[in-house]
This record gives sequence, structure tokens and C-alpha cells, in this order.
Amino acid sequence: MKDIDQIIIVHLRRPVMSNPNEMRSDPFWEFGSFGCTRCHSRNLMNPKKAHELEGVRLAFAQGGRDGFKLVHLSPPVTIIQHRDRCEAKWTPIEMPFKYVSAPMLIDNNGNSDVPELLELLRNTDRTTWVAKFSSKFRTRRRPFIGDIAKQIVAAVDRFKSASGKSVLANDYWEALPKSPPKPDKDRKATYKSLLDEAAGLTPRNHGCRG
Repeated sequence: MKDIDQIIIVHLRRPVMSNPNEMRSDPFWEFGSFGCTRCHSRNLMNPKKAHELEGVRLAFAQGGRDGFKLVHLSPPVTIIQHRDRCEAKWTPIEMPFKYVSAPMLIDNNGNSDVPELLELLRNTDRTTWVAKFSSKFRTRRRPFIGDIAKQIVAAVDRFKSASGKSVLANDYWEALPKSPPKPDKDRKATYKSLLDEAAGLTPRNHGCRG
């Protein structure tokens, strides 16, 4: 484990509303798991580099019409190397913030509960704050260890202290800006099927399953 908080921002994509089979299952908050769908295997969860994530905390940034929200900050993660993918696991397990109630990372008016992010994004060559954030963090793997990390932790603690569990999602899709076209009705079965794929017990689907 790391001696101090090292935090990597994880750029989560929005549900594809035009895809009738879109579930947006990963992360599996209920099982303290991220990465089993292989959707991030070319960047953050690259099997050749995933060991570098051991002991870091993952700050999950969900985009939506209100901007990028910080829907979850994991405890330090353990990396599991499966046959064809890597998985980040953490305990204790807790549901994420609802998207509507989560701390703001950035909106297009420059509002943020992590104000140090503004300085980091200011010179990014994009026209809006949200586009700057997306460009900066879509493939970034380098952790924060200074003021930005401290402000992320403080924002999460402040929001939880102010409202308690009322800001936390009861169902996974509440951490999304909209419910996906095909909400995952059996998260346990979906997670198990992905682990079976990862172990080579069932054929692997092409592409990512998220």
C-alpha cells in the first residue's frame, strides 16, 4: 500500500442511449470491483501496467449534462491479474454518490468542489471546461498526491458529513446521469459471468462488456 493518498481520476463514459443493449454495468460498486468488462484495458487497466495501480485510490468521474461529478472515491485498491484482463478490488464496499448529489469536479461555468483542478485544466487546448477535463483525464494514469488529492478527499468527506447516506445510490444506475436503456437487473450474475470469462471458463465476448 502507498504511504500517502495517491489518487487517479477514472474517466467514466456516459450511457449510449441509442444502444438498446446498453447496461453500463462497470464499476460493480456492490462488489468493490472495477475493470472486469475490459473497457479500460487499453489505458488505465492495461494488463502490462495495471500493477502500478496497487495501493492507489480511484476517483470515479462521471460525465453528464451537469458536468463531471465525483461519484465515488475508492479505498486503496488491490490489483487482480486475470487471464485476459485486470481487476481493481477494494474494501470496505460502499455504494457511490447519486450523480445528482455528487461533488462537482467541473462544469462548463468553471464550478468545482476541487478548485485546484481549474489551474490544472486552464491551459488545456479545448473550448469548454468539460471538454478540457475529458481531454485531460480520458487516458491519464499518473496519480495525484498533493493539493488536488487532498481536495478530492475533503470534498467526499464534506458531502457525506452534510447529508449522510441520502446522497448515496440505492441502485447502480443512480450514479449515472440517466438510467441506461437496459438496466442491469442481476448484477451478481453479470459480475460472475465476467469472472467466468476472465478465468477462461466461458468464451470471451469480443470488445468490452460494460
